[in-house]
Amino acid sequence: MTDIYVGSRGPKWWWFVAVGLVIVGIGFWMVSRHSEDPGEAPVQENTTTLIPQESAPVTAAETPLPPTPVPMVPQTPPVNAPALAEIQQLIDNEQLHQARALAFERLEALPLGAERRSTELVLGDLHTRMVFEKIPMSEKVSHVVERGDTVGKLAATYGTTSELISTSNGIERNMIRLGESLRILNGTFAAVVDKTRNDMVVTLNGRFFKRYAVGTGTHSSTPEGDYKITLRLKHPVWYRPDGQEFAYGHPENLLGTHYLKLNTPGIGLHGTWEPETVGSQSSAGCVRLKNEMIEELYKLLPEGTSVRIENGF
Repeated sequence: MTDIYVGSRGPKWWWFVAVGLVIVGIGFWMVSRHSEDPGEAPVQENTTTLIPQESAPVTAAETPLPPTPVPMVPQTPPVNAPALAEIQQLIDNEQLHQARALAFERLEALPLGAERRSTELVLGDLHTRMVFEKIPMSEKVSHVVERGDTVGKLAATYGTTSELISTSNGIERNMIRLGESLRILNGTFAAVVDKTRNDMVVTLNGRFFKRYAVGTGTHSSTPEGDYKITLRLKHPVWYRPDGQEFAYGHPENLLGTHYLKLNTPGIGLHGTWEPETVGSQSSAGCVRLKNEMIEELYKLLPEGTSVRIENGF
């Protein structure tokens, strides 16, 4: 029988060739990777860039900068305003117009607070002095009395009160002389009553004139709105809501020395015999002031003067 020998014949030559080609290919691939542009950033693995579908890609020039920090603004910034002492010194030296100009400048620069209120107090006193005396003002005109002139007629012509013309020009019993030179206020007053602060700011031609303390209705009962003065009364009679009448001077008369009626039923500005109630909500609905203050306003505010009543806060 024939022996059959089974054994290894060795690797075939083509297998070595194939392995060699694979090794060479890997080498060429590695060389090509290292020869790419060195300035190109390598791609980070596991990095995802989200771009809105409807937005264009953001270039380096369009990349938004981080927000600039906003500096903290102090609650009470420094105020570059004339000193109150300087204004008072001008008043003491009878330089009233310079004092008034600096007071307005200071008032416009100051925020609400004690410093502003002290400036208002000085300016308000200065205004009443200038208005009630024969002192020139930008709001006054010179008038030489002509034949047929009367104090009442001049008051109607210039939109002021007879009392103010007489007081500021030293006229007694409304007697004026032909050819006499008068200084007459020719401005427009307005008033705003604040029920929360219980005060009233009067303006002249839109600028601050004076602040007055007032009393308003209990439980905020003073009606808010825009009104006008329709009647001015000296030594008014008070008619109680039940119809009973109390003459001026009667202990039950609550209206004080003067009354400025508004064009709304039962409401007006008036004086009081209880000055301690001014500055609070203590009236039956009217706006009350100390008698000396309503007397001042009686001279200043003619019929037709605008009066707004509001809640300031």
